[in-house]
Amino acid sequence: MAIESIVWIYWLCCLAATALMISNRTVVYGLLSPASELPYQDKGYPISLILGWLATLATSIAYVLFTRKYETGTYEIADLVAFSVSNGILEQFMFIFWFLLGCYIGKILVPNRPKFIFTSGYISYAIFSGLIHVLFWIQVLPAHKPVTVLMALLLSTMSLLWMWLVWRYRALLSIIAMHIVIDFLTIGHLNFHLV
Repeated sequence: MAIESIVWIYWLCCLAATALMISNRTVVYGLLSPASELPYQDKGYPISLILGWLATLATSIAYVLFTRKYETGTYEIADLVAFSVSNGILEQFMFIFWFLLGCYIGKILVPNRPKFIFTSGYISYAIFSGLIHVLFWIQVLPAHKPVTVLMALLLSTMSLLWMWLVWRYRALLSIIAMHIVIDFLTIGHLNFHLV
C-alpha cells in the first residue's frame, strides 16, 4: 500500500481525538444545538443535507477542473479507496473535535448564545482545517497548485454546511460520506491520469 507513514501517524492522532470525544460524549451533546432534539423531523434538515452535498460536489468538481498537477501520484485504486474511507472517517472526527473545542470555549465565554457558540466552533475548525491542509497535506500529496481564491470560497461554504449539519442535526454519517466522496474525487485526480 502506498499510503505514507506520516499519514498513518496523523490518523492515529485523529483516532485519539475520536476516543476523547466518545469518552466525553455527555459534554459533546451539551455543545450541540439545543433547538433540534429530533433532527430528522425538522423541515430544514433535507434542505441542509442537499446544500451540503451540492457544496461538496461543487468543491470536488472545481478542484478537479482547476487544480494544476505537477506530477501524478502513485496510488492504485485500492490505495485510493483505503485512503478515502480511512481519511474520510478519521479526519472528519478530527474536524469535529476542533469544532467542538471551539464550541466549548464559546460556551464558557458566552453560555446562552447558540449562534456565538456555533461561530466559535466554526472558527476553531476553520483554523485547524486551514493549517492541516497548508502545513501537512500540501507536503504529503503529489505536487499540485489549486486555484486559491475559488477553492477558499468553496471550501469555506462546504465546511460551514458540514459543521451546521453536525451541530444542528447531528448528521455525522452524512458528513463522513461527503468527506469520503471529496477525498475520492480529489485524491483520485492527483493520482491518476484522466485522459
